[in-house]
Amino acid sequence: MKFIADMMLGRLARWLRLYGYDTLYGIVDDDEIIKRALAEARVILTRDEELAEKAEKLGARVIFLSSNSLERQVEELRKFGVEFRELFPENARCPKCNGPIERVPKEYVKGKVPESVYEKYDEFYVCKKCGQIYWPGRQWKEMLKIDRKLRLGKSEEKE
Repeated sequence: MKFIADMMLGRLARWLRLYGYDTLYGIVDDDEIIKRALAEARVILTRDEELAEKAEKLGARVIFLSSNSLERQVEELRKFGVEFRELFPENARCPKCNGPIERVPKEYVKGKVPESVYEKYDEFYVCKKCGQIYWPGRQWKEMLKIDRKLRLGKSEEKE
């Protein structure tokens, strides 16, 4: 399943990318969102009722999300068959640009990451599209905590 998320769903779009879903984000114009969804067989994710109605009338697949909470949005998407499996960098897409991520040898990042990071970690990933480098550091550990909460369906955030 490929998605295109409206401007209200930036956080969700980044998480979908981390879960490996090809998710476009950043298109402001509703007509362009609909056009791209139809041309690329993408499901539109939106919190905008007008966009949802217009897109459906034009034949686009739409998932209207009622919640503002990431956890509840994930719960809503599950009802449409979207699966959220444990995060693995090998399966993720770049949260910044949606490009595919691949593991690279440690030597590849020498001089491209701080020396302390290079010495501390042996596992590195690079986005094939934008070149962003990732490693399983503190941020990754925080993401895994959120991942666990999302996958277990624990909605603690209030609307």
